[in-house]
Amino acid sequence: MKASFFSIPVAVLCTSLVLLGCAGNKGVNKTPPPDWIGQRPLSSAYYIGIGSAPKTAVTEDALSNAKKRAAADLASEIAVKVESASLLENADNNGTVSERFTSSITSHTDERIAGFEVVDIWEDDTWIHVFYRLNKARHAQAKEARRKTAVESALVEFELGTTARSAGQVQQALNHFGAGVMALEEFWNEVNRAEINGQMVTVEPHLLRAMRNTILALQTEAALTSVELSAENNFKFPLGLNVTLDGAAARGVPLKYQYHNGTYMKRATEFTDDTGHIVALITEVSADRPDGAFSVEIDTDRLWKAANVDPVISDLVGSVSTSALRIPITVKMPTVFIAAGDGGAVPASLQEGVLTALRNVLRGEGFEVLNAPQMADYSLELNLRKDTRTPTGDLSQFHTVYVDGVIKVRNASGQTTQEVVLGRVKGVQLNPKSALNLALNKTAESIQRTVGKKISAALK
Repeated sequence: MKASFFSIPVAVLCTSLVLLGCAGNKGVNKTPPPDWIGQRPLSSAYYIGIGSAPKTAVTEDALSNAKKRAAADLASEIAVKVESASLLENADNNGTVSERFTSSITSHTDERIAGFEVVDIWEDDTWIHVFYRLNKARHAQAKEARRKTAVESALVEFELGTTARSAGQVQQALNHFGAGVMALEEFWNEVNRAEINGQMVTVEPHLLRAMRNTILALQTEAALTSVELSAENNFKFPLGLNVTLDGAAARGVPLKYQYHNGTYMKRATEFTDDTGHIVALITEVSADRPDGAFSVEIDTDRLWKAANVDPVISDLVGSVSTSALRIPITVKMPTVFIAAGDGGAVPASLQEGVLTALRNVLRGEGFEVLNAPQMADYSLELNLRKDTRTPTGDLSQFHTVYVDGVIKVRNASGQTTQEVVLGRVKGVQLNPKSALNLALNKTAESIQRTVGKKISAALK
């Protein structure tokens, strides 16, 4: 007998309906993928961006990754063409500048693809696909608007830099000119022209030339054409240096100067004050040295840093050579008179060996030793003391004499400027006179080794 619909068990019927329902849903989800997944669309009116990402446990992560890849693909469609007369084409250090430009383009990605639309999003069991597009005409309009704004900013920076230069504010001028170039960083691949002072110019090279010309226009002058160190100025000389820009005082300009003191090259860098002035103190210079001149020039490396100019800008400007100013330094060695003091415990006749040693040392250092104190720049007075110890005890037959003292240095006015202490030395002999002579010989040797050099340094 043929079973009717109503005779089918309820459980079997429910099971069949469930199975039919499941099969129907599964079929709906398996819709074929759209054409844009298998074949990339071509369009003359739009830039295209397509991104795909595998599904993960978190669906939102897969969708986010697909969108990022679609945006990156869209950005890569917007080709950057380098024009032949652009900054990138003409840069001497093209590698560094191009690398910086590439980094800049990457940083401006969001602006480059602003205004895109989502055409479609499709997914299957394992992947999510995203389709973006960007209207080319609308994108070109937005880019041109940004470029015009950047050119206007660059022109404002140029005016500010020109004003700062007129006021002698060198660092501010360089900073503004450099900021003008950086304002156009996104468009270094294009030829950006504008009118400046009634003339059409390419903006970035014009700003770079302004920076270079500003440095080249700096003039360094010294208060004197030569410097003489002598006893009259205590062998110290404050040399005034002045920097001008277009005839006005140049502020904040780093000057690096150097001179050889006989032992090593002394170097320093100082920034000019509001009057464009610095003072270089020249001191401790030996008459015998390999280079007899004071040299000064503008420290361009320090100037770039002080002006807070981006390193890529200084690379674009290139090396700016400024001439060094050389000032001859002469050392007029002082004249000295050397004699024994009246208050010494050692007779003057016995001090001649020590005095001779002192005269020889100073002559070797370039001093002129005079026979009379009247014309001498310095007078050196030798005051020696002695301490004689007689032998004691039946077994001791030796006499011991200790000698020490001080050398007083006086200037031409008779004022004591320094006292050099002589270390204590000992002479031991059978005869007390021989012991004293031995101690005096050791004192002379000490002066030749060390003390004479100390006095020479003190006088210079």
